[in-house]
Amino acid sequence: KNLPLMEHIKLARPVRAQTDRRRRHNIRKKQHAGNYWQNHHSSSSSKSSKSSKSSKSSKSGKKGERHESNSYWWHRPHPTPAPTPPVCEPLSGLLTSQGDAAMNGNQARSVCDVSGNDVVVGVISSSFGCDPFGVFVDTENGELSSGVLVLDDDCDSNPNDEGRAMSQIVFDIAPGADVVFHPGLQGQAAFAEGIIELAEDADASVIVDDVIHFSEPMFTDGIIAMAVNRASDEFGVSYFSSSGNLGTDSYQGQFNPIGIQIPDDPGNTFIVHAFDDNDDTRQSIMVNPGTTTIVLQWDEPYLSAGAPGGSTSDLGINIYVNGDFVFTSDEENLGGDPIEVLPIENTLDTPLEIEIEIELFEGSAPNLMKYVIFGDSPEIIEHDTNSPTSYGHFNTDGTIAVGAAYWRDTPAFGTSPAIHRDFSSLCGTPILLDPMGGRLSEPRILMQPAVVGPDGVATSVEGFDIFDGTSAAAPHVAGVAALMLECNPGLTPDQVREILETTAMDMDDQTTSGFDDGFDFTTGYGYIDAVGAVSMSRP
Repeated sequence: KNLPLMEHIKLARPVRAQTDRRRRHNIRKKQHAGNYWQNHHSSSSSKSSKSSKSSKSSKSGKKGERHESNSYWWHRPHPTPAPTPPVCEPLSGLLTSQGDAAMNGNQARSVCDVSGNDVVVGVISSSFGCDPFGVFVDTENGELSSGVLVLDDDCDSNPNDEGRAMSQIVFDIAPGADVVFHPGLQGQAAFAEGIIELAEDADASVIVDDVIHFSEPMFTDGIIAMAVNRASDEFGVSYFSSSGNLGTDSYQGQFNPIGIQIPDDPGNTFIVHAFDDNDDTRQSIMVNPGTTTIVLQWDEPYLSAGAPGGSTSDLGINIYVNGDFVFTSDEENLGGDPIEVLPIENTLDTPLEIEIEIELFEGSAPNLMKYVIFGDSPEIIEHDTNSPTSYGHFNTDGTIAVGAAYWRDTPAFGTSPAIHRDFSSLCGTPILLDPMGGRLSEPRILMQPAVVGPDGVATSVEGFDIFDGTSAAAPHVAGVAALMLECNPGLTPDQVREILETTAMDMDDQTTSGFDDGFDFTTGYGYIDAVGAVSMSRP
C-alpha cells in the first residue's frame, strides 16, 4: 500500500521510556501530522519498534557493506572495482597487499635490512578470530604469523574479523613484527583499557585502530583520547588511527536562537536554531536507504571526560518529512554530556529527503555546535558548511591520523602526486575545552591527518577481499613505523611522526581551488614515502 513518506522514516533503535521531552513533542506530532498521525499513531509506533529491532547492524561482513550500531562506525566505503592480481612477489604469504608495492616496500625494507623484528604492533578493531578456520588457513598460507597474540576477542558486536584483515596488512609490510590484537567495540572504557593493556602488558611500540564511538567528545579529549596520549607519553607508543571516511558530511556553526510558536499552542515558544539570516529553522538532507546516524554535539563540559556538573544545555534534533513532524532525539543532556545520537532508518528503496530542526529544550544556549552524519553517502542539500568530520581520539595530540589514496593512484603506479579518496574525512575539528570543562584561551586545531596511505588492497578475509578506506590505509603506515623502529629503536613517537611528515610526498586537496602546497586538512603532509621514512630513521 502507498503510505505517506513519513511512514518510511523510522527511529532506528528501540523507543526509550517516555521522557518529559518526548511528552512535549507528542503535542507537536499531532499538530504537524494531522489526522493521519492521530489515526495511525499506535500502529506506526509498533511498526517502528519492530523495525528498530531488525535494523541492527549486519553481521554478514559481505563485501561493500557498511557496518554500524548506535556506538561505532566502520571506516570502509563501497568497494572499488576488482584490481588486477597482486603486482609484486609475495613476501609473507600467498596474497600480498598491493599497498606494499604502492609504498615501494621491498626497497624500504632493504634500506636498513629490516622487517619489523622485535617490534610489537597492536591492532584494535572489531574482531580477529571469529572465523577460526579462516585464521587456520591464513596461518598455514603465511598470511599471518603463527605467533599472533589475541588478548581478547569480540564475536558479539560485529564478528567480521576486520582486525585480522588489518593484521594481514601489517604483516605484509613488516613480516618480522609481532602482532597483538584487542577488540575496540565493547564500549569506550574497554577501548581505553585495551590501549593501555597493549602498551603496558604487551609492550607494543606501535598501535593502530579503525574504530570511532559516536559518543566520543568532539570539543575535548574523551577517555579514549586520554588513553592514546598516555600510551604515547608514558609508554612511548606511536599510535595510528584511520582519519575516517565521511568526507565533509558535517554542519558546524554558532547556535543562532530564534523563538517559534505552533498555531494551535500559542502559549508556548520553542527555541530553535536558525540556519541563516532569513530565519530558516530547518535544514534539508537527503538520506539513502538503510540507517543514517546524526551525531550532534556542542561546546559544553563533558561529564564522561571528567568535567564536574557536565553540560548546562539540552539540545535535541527534530525530524520532519514533507513538513510533518516525525520524531525527536531524546537524550537528557543537563548534567551529562552535550551529545545527541539519532539513528534513523529509511525503509524505502530510494533516497528520501528529510528536514532537521535543532531545538534548545532546557538550559543556556551553547556557542558552537556541530553534527556529523554517518551513513551511505548522505547529502546536505542546503546550508552546507562542508565542515570537518574527523573527531574523538582521531583528533588528539598522541594520534597519527591517516587518510587514504587508492593504491593505483600513487607515484609508484605513475600518478604523481597521489590522488586522495574523495571520502577521506576532513580534519580540523577545534578542541575548545580541557577535560575538566574549562574553556581554552584559544581553540586548539591539530594538524591532522598526518599522512595518507594506500587502500583498495587485497586480503584473504571474507568481506575484505578488497579492503577500502582509511581502515586499510592506517595499518600500511603502522607497518612502515615498525620498519622505522627496527632500524632505530630509540625513536620517540614525536620523532616517528616528524619523519613521516617530513618525508611525505605533497598532495592536493582536490575539494579546494588551486594546489594546496604543504599541509592541508584532507591529505595532511602528503602520501607516505616509506623509503624516505626508513632512510631518515637511521641513527
